[in-house]
Amino acid sequence: METSYQPLRVVDDDSVGGGGRGRSGDINLEECLRAFTKEEKLKKGNEFYCRVCKEHITVTKKMDLWKLPKLMVVQLKRFQYTSHWRDKIDSFVDFPLEGLDMGPHCLNEDVKKDALYDLYAVSCHGGGLGGGHYWAYVKNRLDGNWYNMNDSSTSAMEKGSVKA
Repeated sequence: METSYQPLRVVDDDSVGGGGRGRSGDINLEECLRAFTKEEKLKKGNEFYCRVCKEHITVTKKMDLWKLPKLMVVQLKRFQYTSHWRDKIDSFVDFPLEGLDMGPHCLNEDVKKDALYDLYAVSCHGGGLGGGHYWAYVKNRLDGNWYNMNDSSTSAMEKGSVKA
């Protein structure tokens, strides 16, 4: 089976670490998933408060996946906040339309064998922090074609155009 990747916009977050960037500055979804499950040290100002020693201490945190749902929704952070400004970042993420394998990101060996997902929809946003417009690209489960759903209009689209 041939796998093709299409772009999806996401925030240019420090957790991605630049390791998944392609030649055009795009980010790969696999790299985003690895970054999500990577151990990270909490930064100054975000220390853990220990009730035993009554002090804020620097700790690490780690997210792991143990169980996967039948239908999975992936929401990628699209906004960057710093102490001085906020911004929507329009980087793209390459992702497969079919056959996303979540097995490598799950700790439970029993779940890994049924960890393939196909994309059925993408929610898109145009605009900035102060406002904008939403639309969606949706795959029809009956005819297998992709459609652009925009307010009161729906139009057929090529699957190669599925991006946000």
